[in-house]
Amino acid sequence: MKTVEEMKKEEQERLNTMNLTEEKFSLWNLIKEAWKNKRYRSILILFFWFVFLFAIAGGVRNTKTPVVSSEEQEVPKTALEVFRDMDNYEFSSHLSWTEFETNTIKERKLNGSRVQYQEIFENLETKTNYYVDNGIIYKKNDNGLETTQEEFLEITLKPDMAYRLLDAATLEATTNYKDGTILKTYTISLKKFIAIYHSSKSNKEGTITMTTKEKNNQIIEVSYDLLDFMNMTEAKYSGYGLAITYSNIGKAKEIHMQ
Repeated sequence: MKTVEEMKKEEQERLNTMNLTEEKFSLWNLIKEAWKNKRYRSILILFFWFVFLFAIAGGVRNTKTPVVSSEEQEVPKTALEVFRDMDNYEFSSHLSWTEFETNTIKERKLNGSRVQYQEIFENLETKTNYYVDNGIIYKKNDNGLETTQEEFLEITLKPDMAYRLLDAATLEATTNYKDGTILKTYTISLKKFIAIYHSSKSNKEGTITMTTKEKNNQIIEVSYDLLDFMNMTEAKYSGYGLAITYSNIGKAKEIHMQ
């Protein structure tokens, strides 16, 4: 038999359940009564739409694909930037000049290759072979290799140096050919040229013209009109031009000095 205390507890629980049911019932009745009123009905509809849209927005936000930052997106290099980083290639150069005194055209042709800090080339006019290792030029003779003080303008205008000059120059003209070749002509003041090439200042007036030939986003030839540069200390030449052609880019064989 239940005690008085247990009976009181059960009665209190029953009353609490009835009160909760009554509250729910009252809330439902309140909604039904509000729905009957046009004004309150509009408010209820807006409220329900707000809840619905909020739930949809939350779902979309959770499933949205992460946006890749601009730093993570790889931007393709331009032909000039690819040229700047080029350190494996074969090359041929043609230097030609005309002196006022003789009025005859002279020339020098080099054929060679480069792999990073080493180069090998042949002077086709003298049939002499040379090696370059970290900027030091070695001449090959019957006794082996010996350092030489001979100067070759052709090998000082490497792609990274040419890039610096072209990047500072003004693009004057662009010509597109049907085979995909693009010819670009640049000019740079003699002052800027000397500042970049020699890292020195000069007040000399003049202009250097450079022309690039590119195909498949790769510069394959650079030509220079260096007349003003070569005549800046003494007017000796009526013409001074250099053309360097690049081939087998990225495929040059390893160089062994011997």
